[in-house]
Amino acid sequence: MEKRKPTIYIAGPMRGIKNFNFPAFDRQAELLEKQGWKVINPAELDRQHGSPENGPMEYDPATDYADREFMRDALKRDLTVIAEKCTAVYCMSGFENSRGAKAEYHLAKAIGIDIYYEVPLPKINY
Repeated sequence: MEKRKPTIYIAGPMRGIKNFNFPAFDRQAELLEKQGWKVINPAELDRQHGSPENGPMEYDPATDYADREFMRDALKRDLTVIAEKCTAVYCMSGFENSRGAKAEYHLAKAIGIDIYYEVPLPKINY
């Protein structure tokens, strides 16, 4: 079996955050690339597949069929990428509040790849 190149997937919250949090994903991708990682950025994958950055911030999966199908396709795509190409997952702050990011995290745990966590800076009181 061929050894995989160090490839990291960014997992984090999108829904309910302005511009689906794409700017934060892009900043993190840039930082990880500077550290030498090959980065898989789901914000970029969404852009490539036609997801608008300024779409609805909330949805009801029980009634919003089009959005539910987009989420189904996106999660299938992302989990496949993690399973087939990644050696690590990077969990951004707030990932635990995202259904998609939690699924990505649990897949990484299940297949035994490395998991890294963003550490929020402490608040400074003057």
